[in-house]
Amino acid sequence: MAMNKNEGGSAYSPNPDVKSGPCLIAGFQPLTVVHPFYWNAYKTESGATFSIDMVRLKLSFINGKGEWLSTHAQTFDCDSMSAWTSKIRPGGWYELWSFDLGDSSVALGIGFMEPSCKVNMNRGFIEFNPNKVAGDKRFWRLLEKLAPCISHARLKRFDLAYDLPTSRLDCRLSKDRRMYKSVISNGITEYLGIKNTPGYVKVYDKAAEMHLSGVLTRIELTCDGEWNAGQVVAHWPQVHAWHSDESTRDWVRVVGIMLAEKAERGEEVETLINMLGWRSRPKVREYLRTPMVELPADCAAAAVAEARSWCARFE
Repeated sequence: MAMNKNEGGSAYSPNPDVKSGPCLIAGFQPLTVVHPFYWNAYKTESGATFSIDMVRLKLSFINGKGEWLSTHAQTFDCDSMSAWTSKIRPGGWYELWSFDLGDSSVALGIGFMEPSCKVNMNRGFIEFNPNKVAGDKRFWRLLEKLAPCISHARLKRFDLAYDLPTSRLDCRLSKDRRMYKSVISNGITEYLGIKNTPGYVKVYDKAAEMHLSGVLTRIELTCDGEWNAGQVVAHWPQVHAWHSDESTRDWVRVVGIMLAEKAERGEEVETLINMLGWRSRPKVREYLRTPMVELPADCAAAAVAEARSWCARFE
């Protein structure tokens, strides 16, 4: 069993249900006028597409190279750049650089502030979104300039983006004890957990965000760089997806979601369902039986390998 390798990626060996796709996923062509861009994305037989949407690497600089970068970073080719020097704060970064490339940017940190308040110029980080910058030749030139300065790179965290050819109105995120937030902007967006920490979840309308003509829902999970495939699967959120059509009434969807959430909390809902008309009951009950969106272990393994492959760029 094998997974095809996309250009610039690594070879994996999960199963034939998951295959590498081109950067612009052809499978979405019937659905959209404007196609989302993916870097080294993989497509499942179910029609879902997954990719790495954000990468943060911890960098160890060769002795003296942190200082060299501090004085030469302004020579990097980009649209514009910004730089900040922070006050001494343990756990922070002495210098923060941002290099704008098109509608995205690459962040570079130089000089970690130790608990003793000493600035360690041999430590740094880089953060970028491959789906937004990997198609820009200037990004690769930036990495080429960084590579000779780096003795070691380790994956700190990454975002796994899982796109479903499903309407956002047909997806529901299950809540747990973590902080939950819902925002109505470019469709419905649900959040679970704390941003930039492992386990953080975001479910949103990707089609609305990118002004696509079709339907596309994105499930985004922030993963710890040390997680293996099993740990990624264990942290995968409970997102329920069902199928509705133009004949599905809004009130049926709303009542069905509300009752499904009550049932999930262990509350009794059968009495409320029986208060509905006999034609409505089976439609509402469908929302109590909707399956969860599963992340197969081979998909998780491919995502972990893809995220870690960015460390190899500096070896």
